[in-house]
Amino acid sequence: MTHSVQSPLSPVGPGPHYRDMGVWLPQLYLEAAREGVFTIENRTFTDCLLEGPAVVLPIEGCHFDDCFFGEHGGDPTVLMLAPLGGYQVVGVISFRNCRFERCRFVGVGFTGTPQFLQQMGSLLAGKPSAEGGQV
Repeated sequence: MTHSVQSPLSPVGPGPHYRDMGVWLPQLYLEAAREGVFTIENRTFTDCLLEGPAVVLPIEGCHFDDCFFGEHGGDPTVLMLAPLGGYQVVGVISFRNCRFERCRFVGVGFTGTPQFLQQMGSLLAGKPSAEGGQV
């Protein structure tokens, strides 16, 4: 492709703060990737609806405060995917040093280290939201 293609969607923008808005995660990633940035860093999402389809990889320093991670039918492990090739994962949206406050995730899975997946499972066990979660 030799020319730039304009998205029909309104830009999500570079942030760093997002409040009371819907964020289509594939679009957020593509906007950053077009600028040569492949990890979403140092952003805050407050009262946002974060929509997939997407798999989120919190690399480090991410906080999830009072978030709803998605319907799981009583089994939060359905929201989590374990990487099979070590810790390098292709096709995910990675985040570093981001804060998610009172956000809702729809159509989103989560992946990461075994420790992260265990922590997420513990946070979600028996309740639809997690408070004060940090990875």
